[in-house]
Formats: sequence, C-alpha cells, structure tokens
Amino acid sequence: MGTCEWHLCGKPLTGRQRRFCSPKCKNKFYVTKRRRALKQKAVDYKGGKCALCGYDRCLDALSFHHEGDKEFGIGAKGYTRSWERVQAELDDCLMVCANCHAEIHAGLHNLAALPGNG
Repeated sequence: MGTCEWHLCGKPLTGRQRRFCSPKCKNKFYVTKRRRALKQKAVDYKGGKCALCGYDRCLDALSFHHEGDKEFGIGAKGYTRSWERVQAELDDCLMVCANCHAEIHAGLHNLAALPGNG
C-alpha cells in the first residue's frame, strides 16, 4: 500500500483509500494546489520578476509589498478570493523577492524613485 499524497501527512493508506488517508488531507492537497496556481498567475500578472533586482528563480521567494492601504494580504488567505479581487489588490502592490522585501521594510529602498511611482 502507498501513503497519503498530502505532503505533510505521509500516513499509510488502508482499506479502499487510494490517494488520501482522509477528506481533510484531500481538501488540504487541493487548496494548496489552487493557491499555488493563483500565486503563479499573480506573479505572471506582475511581470514575473522582482521589481527591484529582477530575481525570478523561485516562486516561493517572491512576495507582494503593499504600497498603500491593503484590503487583504495577498499571501495570507488572499487566494481564496476571486481572481478579480486579487487582481485589484495586486494593482496596489509591488512584487519583490524576499531579500528586497526585507530591505524595503528596513528603509533601504526609496520606492518613490521607481519608474511609475512618482
């Protein structure tokens, strides 16, 4: 027999189970898959690379910096919303890599000097 496909579970499958050990693991698997696909769509929408340094190698290392008031966090449960709402929120964000995001919050970048932020 195999093991549960939810990567954080790994329990052995029993009886008639073929992919998941429980409905909970099945739901987590498909929610994670949907959120990852929507993050890829959001990254593509924002140009596919860090707006400051051009980093584009790892999807998980890219994040969205809100420049003004935010309605919801893009990475924090934002992907359960419709694409239209996520897209509207992305329009107020700057996509940056994890290092540049930390530097923004440390005050090392002048975002007003970026093209289009004048």
